[in-house]
Amino acid sequence: MDPNRSVKKNHIIKAESLISLAVAAAIMVSCSAKPEPDKDTAAKNVIETTVIVETTVEEETGPEFPPITYDISDPELEKAEGKTKEVYFTRDGQLICGKITYPDSREFGQGPYKTIIFSNGLYAPLGRYSDKARYYSEYGYAVIEFEFQNSDAPDPYEDPEYIGDYIYEEVKDLFAVIDSAKYLPDVDASNIYLYGHSMGGLVASYAGAMRQDDIKGLILADPSFYATDLMEFEHGQTITTDIYSLLKELTIPVLIITGTEGSFGEDPHFFDDARKAIPHCQYIVIEGADHIFGGEASEHLVDVSVEAMKKWE
Repeated sequence: MDPNRSVKKNHIIKAESLISLAVAAAIMVSCSAKPEPDKDTAAKNVIETTVIVETTVEEETGPEFPPITYDISDPELEKAEGKTKEVYFTRDGQLICGKITYPDSREFGQGPYKTIIFSNGLYAPLGRYSDKARYYSEYGYAVIEFEFQNSDAPDPYEDPEYIGDYIYEEVKDLFAVIDSAKYLPDVDASNIYLYGHSMGGLVASYAGAMRQDDIKGLILADPSFYATDLMEFEHGQTITTDIYSLLKELTIPVLIITGTEGSFGEDPHFFDDARKAIPHCQYIVIEGADHIFGGEASEHLVDVSVEAMKKWE
């Protein structure tokens, strides 16, 4: 990796320091979704990274808002057999737990593979969409799942008090994973798609609109566009709440998928504003699918989205 290489015109990359496997193991065990492993074993199961690459990324969120800035480090990939491997990203020194599922190389050959990055719904834990990740891999895609840093649901359950800040932090997490994915083996950085469900669909829409040079297309499953009407910020607005003006700027293709049962698709006009705003938008309603797209609807969603992505290629 060339530490002087620019990832994007306004990305600044600088090599900082060496990281030992002991440090990598310590980082891994801080992931709340994992039971604490033996540190010696953890060290043996991680691909060694010799350089931390700290990246400052500046993305314009609008003329009246400050650029989005954050630091990332090289991702740590589990050195284990099997198609699915645990991977650990960082953003601003904080751990983002994830996993990547690769296609079967015996069927699809060696990588790099076209890659789909999942953006989870509100408070959804890592693994919520693993069935869909597996289905996508059976079509030859690598799939990255991760857990947003703010994904712990409060008890008692309630929506975030400052939804604007909540979404902004998730956009930064997704940006960090997008930037880090290119350092993972067998990921085709020129063919990255975003899959976003519910609130994650809104987050993916922000990221897709702001990072169009890095994203091939968007798959939005019941995206929560309505949440922009509820966005409040604790210390001043950091990102636009006018999602439809942002969607109008999309030049990449978008697929919106909804269902007829317990889903936004129950209202046939729910996505009218988004469909009018997005220049290249395909809209599919799955009969009988609910908001979670579970059961047969899960496979159906993957089938129709893969068909759309093949057209985008």
